[in-house]
Amino acid sequence: MVSIKKKPSAFSLQLSGGIKKSFVVRGLTLIELLVVMGIFSIISLVVLANHSRFNSSVLLGSLAYDIALSIREAQVYGLSVKQYGSNFQVGYGLRFAGASSYTFFVDTNANKRYDSGVDSIVQTFSISRGHTVKSFCGITASGVQECSPSGIDHLDVVFFRPDPDALFSSNTSTVYSSGQIVVTSPTGETRTVKVASTGQISVTNP
Repeated sequence: MVSIKKKPSAFSLQLSGGIKKSFVVRGLTLIELLVVMGIFSIISLVVLANHSRFNSSVLLGSLAYDIALSIREAQVYGLSVKQYGSNFQVGYGLRFAGASSYTFFVDTNANKRYDSGVDSIVQTFSISRGHTVKSFCGITASGVQECSPSGIDHLDVVFFRPDPDALFSSNTSTVYSSGQIVVTSPTGETRTVKVASTGQISVTNP
């Protein structure tokens, strides 16, 4: 085994009572130094990996709550009869129809769904940082789910005065009693935004 050894150095310390004590200081060998550096590198990698996962989890949670707040905002606008132009008889809602964005719209023709070219878009929210909408589902009173991408291609959640209840619709004629939107992170972690027909909105971590 090859190692680099430093010649021990000595120093003396004068103690009380005139006692003189000598100490010997030894250096690290090359093998010892490499072992210490290896342990430090492993600890650093573990800390950085956990930090990255933590950041991803925080961003995913933030996205889920942003969606929930957007739905709540549509509910407040619908109940408070927020004026659109000169028209008070409008509803407000969100359309989910893709993985990278969702749309906040005004239901100007009051048919409780989004009609492209007829209803007005308030804002389109883009989803970034590798996070996506994994699926959106309409759920019947009996618990049957119709989900994207195979079951439905969009889900509208609309609020219309005077009820706080959420109204759901898709490209099918199925009547839904609730809906959910599942968002996912680049690491595969998910959060679910649930909307009940009563207007209750919640975010869960499955």
